[in-house]
Amino acid sequence: MRNNIAECHFKRLLLALTCCWTLLLAALFLWNTRQLRKTTLELAESNARMFWQKDMLYRAWNLSHGGVYVPVTKHTPPNPHLDMPQREVMIAGRQYTLMNPGYMFRQVAELGKELTAIQGKITSLDPREPDNAPNGWETKALRAFERGEPEYLEQVQTEEGPVLRFMRPISTEPSCLPCHREIKEFGKVRGGISIVLPMEKYVLQHRQNTQKLLSAFLAIWLVGNVMTCLLASVIQKTLRQLLQSEEQQRAILETMDKVGVGLHIVDKAFHVHYVNRTTEQWFGYKAGSLCYETAHGEDAPCLLCSLEQVVDRKETVHTELRWQGRVFEVVAAPIITQDGVPAKLEVRLEVTDQKRIKEEERKTQELLKAKEAAEAATVAKSVFLANMSHEIRTPMNAIVGMSKLALETNLDPEQRNLISKVQAASESLLGIINDILDFSKIESGKIELEQTDFRLQDVLEHVTNLIQIKAEEQGLLLRVESAPDVPEILCGDPLRLGQALINLGHNAVKFTHQGRVEIRVELAGQQADGLALLRFSVTDTGIGISPEQLERIFDSFTQADSSTTRQYGGSGLGLVISQKIVNLMGGEIEVDSRPGHGSCFHFTVPFEPGREERLPAQAGEQAAEAADRMLARLAGKRLLLVEDNAFNRELATIVLTRKKLTVFHAENGQAALDFLRTEAVDAVLMDIQMPVMDGCTACREIRKQPQFQQLPIIAMTANVMAGDMEKSRAAGMNDHLGKPMDEKKLFACLIKWLAAGAQA
Repeated sequence: MRNNIAECHFKRLLLALTCCWTLLLAALFLWNTRQLRKTTLELAESNARMFWQKDMLYRAWNLSHGGVYVPVTKHTPPNPHLDMPQREVMIAGRQYTLMNPGYMFRQVAELGKELTAIQGKITSLDPREPDNAPNGWETKALRAFERGEPEYLEQVQTEEGPVLRFMRPISTEPSCLPCHREIKEFGKVRGGISIVLPMEKYVLQHRQNTQKLLSAFLAIWLVGNVMTCLLASVIQKTLRQLLQSEEQQRAILETMDKVGVGLHIVDKAFHVHYVNRTTEQWFGYKAGSLCYETAHGEDAPCLLCSLEQVVDRKETVHTELRWQGRVFEVVAAPIITQDGVPAKLEVRLEVTDQKRIKEEERKTQELLKAKEAAEAATVAKSVFLANMSHEIRTPMNAIVGMSKLALETNLDPEQRNLISKVQAASESLLGIINDILDFSKIESGKIELEQTDFRLQDVLEHVTNLIQIKAEEQGLLLRVESAPDVPEILCGDPLRLGQALINLGHNAVKFTHQGRVEIRVELAGQQADGLALLRFSVTDTGIGISPEQLERIFDSFTQADSSTTRQYGGSGLGLVISQKIVNLMGGEIEVDSRPGHGSCFHFTVPFEPGREERLPAQAGEQAAEAADRMLARLAGKRLLLVEDNAFNRELATIVLTRKKLTVFHAENGQAALDFLRTEAVDAVLMDIQMPVMDGCTACREIRKQPQFQQLPIIAMTANVMAGDMEKSRAAGMNDHLGKPMDEKKLFACLIKWLAAGAQA
């Protein structure tokens, strides 16, 4: 106890010495800083007085000579404010002008301003020359001189930085009379000479000197502290040698109790020589007893004490002990008791919480691995969908295109019926593929809503046109209407809004055998920020949906009836895509339905009001005639079609040659490069995924050649996933067309890059 008190007093003394040393150096540093600032300011004042004395020497020299004649130049014209007979004289055919002290001072000040940043000026409260008029601080100084002040000195902060302002008065004297005949008496204050001295370099020098001073004091402070610490280390080492007594041991053991570390000493005969309170509370050990009796209530020793290993073989053992739902880390080491008996000293530390944390960390790592696996699966799914989309769209391009071309030929009724059904089935399959791709985009978060002005009626007419035919085939009445108070022009994404309504409309028509399908838009309210809340509803008189089916109707790839005998087909993605689109718009699709009584799908989303002047111009008859004229200008153009699929080459060739274009073929990117070395073309239609050399690589190779920098290269590919267009643009392609081929988009693109004279 006495040693602890002594060590505590020593630490306090050491802390006090350190604080006193720090305060002493801090006081010395502040005093030196103040003296340094004072010295810097005195240096600046001395320089200002030196410049004032220099200017006074110029003035005195001029006065002593009664003025100086100098040649008249552009920069030294005659002084217009000097009224005396001999102001200008001619000497040796050259004109000279008298430069009185004030004029000379102004000339010297202007030259000095160009060479140095120090500004000098002669001024007066009643100046003869306007340039000598005083400014604000000079006026204040001149007033002070009238009150008898010998000089004026101040340091101020200006927009240009800190400056020192200095002025001393000028008194009248007989030598002033040649130029100032109005002077009646001598010795009175006539004006003053002001000096404006920039303080930046003085401030910088003061800052640098202060930093050096601070570094020196810090070094001294650190050296002092290091010496103090070394001295303390020597003293503490001596104290440690003195604190090997039983009192120190007891203090150490009590400290272990306080931090929750269990400790006990057991000899080879299982007698407990020492036990701290922590171990006693945890396990019930008692000093002087047998460990197996007090801890376990057994009559014989247990086999887990490791006494032989620790005491006889002198080994240190690390084990883990589980006791009554708690976990302890145990370290046992050999020791000799005060009685000279070999024993083991065992330290036990509870690590239940740490074990729990490690277990949670392990579970977290497993979750992270599962997350990474899920992300890898998502990437694999995207790659799979992209490959499947390409592989399906390539033959679909031939099926859709060839069936369309066949329908344009002379067919008998049976052939036309068969080909029409082929085309309808292929378009249905294409719709399913597009649904899957849209679903993939939505799931990956890569779909973004457009914000553009549009007419709501145009969207509803487009929806009507796509649903009307199927509704009429089933004998259904289709009614699409908008309430009178619904705004005509909105700002949002018309394509995605139409997609959601089309999916819901097709779904309603598919499950309705008789009756009607109604699509209605109503104004549900107006938000405080000016957004209009529109309620869209799609109602049918179809078969309805049971409560059990409603629970899973918006699940991906799920239909209400998923049995093998179900009557209605489809991918099960239409409702999911519509729900995701509505969610992106800020709404939620709800459904009201009863089996046998039809269904009503409805959602409410906010829209900004649109402006008519921002609507895209609508095409009319004149625009159509202009398009026809532009299409006619394509005749005779030479195109290189780079396509590895023979059917798609044949299809594109038929479509293009019908418009009188000349088409050349290449089956891969390398063949296209070889062709372009010998033949000239007006544009290239480039597939992306090809053997030997893909389209993007071929485009980059073509762009490396200067003569092909302006050659239009258009991607015409089944790669339509998100990012494919960016990849083709990055490769140097001018445009991107997807498959199956759309003739209108194809020729519009060719007109854009060929007939319209556009350049890459």
